[in-house]
Amino acid sequence: MKPRQGPREWRRFYILDDKNRPIQVTDHDAWSRWMSENDLVFRRTVLEASGGMVTTRFRGVSEAAPTDTPLFITRVSGLASQDNESYGAQTLEAALEEHERIVQRLLRRLSGR
Repeated sequence: MKPRQGPREWRRFYILDDKNRPIQVTDHDAWSRWMSENDLVFRRTVLEASGGMVTTRFRGVSEAAPTDTPLFITRVSGLASQDNESYGAQTLEAALEEHERIVQRLLRRLSGR
């Protein structure tokens, strides 16, 4: 039986530059330090009337293949189970646009429009 690859062998690690663009790093310890020292949440919207929340954050890790694994994740939580989903994006700009679309869609649904 072929030995299972370790987590570092099947993942790529990223940090953000000063313009919030992902940069791949090879030093796992440096990546881990950067991840713990930086705020990874870029936007959080609380939908008070429903108890739901939409959060967009930097993931910082991707699988070795394919190369288009999303590094930014927008997650809906605290709503009915069918609404608790995650959406990935390659860039912060795309993730924040998706965040806003999701919030607007949920607000319309919650208001009955």
